[in-house]
Amino acid sequence: MAKKPELRGSGAELARLLNITDRRVRQLTDEDVLTRQAEGDFILPEAIAEYYSYKYQTDETIDYMAEKAKHEKAKRELAELELGKKRLELHAASDVEAVLSEMLTNFRAQIHGIPSKMAPILFGKSTADIEELLNNEVEDRLSEIRDYTPTMFDKVDEEDEEHGNR
Repeated sequence: MAKKPELRGSGAELARLLNITDRRVRQLTDEDVLTRQAEGDFILPEAIAEYYSYKYQTDETIDYMAEKAKHEKAKRELAELELGKKRLELHAASDVEAVLSEMLTNFRAQIHGIPSKMAPILFGKSTADIEELLNNEVEDRLSEIRDYTPTMFDKVDEEDEEHGNR
């Protein structure tokens, strides 16, 4: 059987067949997309196949799918965060900061008020009575911190909505 003759052509001929510039053919050759033969020309059917394989196998399609996957992941994570908030398992950092600041400010004020409140009560008491009364007073003040509930954040959320912060 006789071997079919290979259709060969120059860069200019390939450019004309692909409807691109001769310069673009050289660029694609430099990028190893198109294979130039040792003689300096191209085997046209192979070069055309390489060009279209390259053209339709770009990173844009891969990037689009990767970006779409990232977008879907971000949407899922946002939905999980919203669900956590609704279940009172998750709170915004600003809400936690506001609640803790308020609790600690109140606690500080109450601790500072113990001496003036207790001094007249403790006057003339025995050491055992003073110790018991002071312990009871400190325990009462600590109970505010101990009595944390997730609903404390509802108040902060409502205030934020009233002020348009959300």
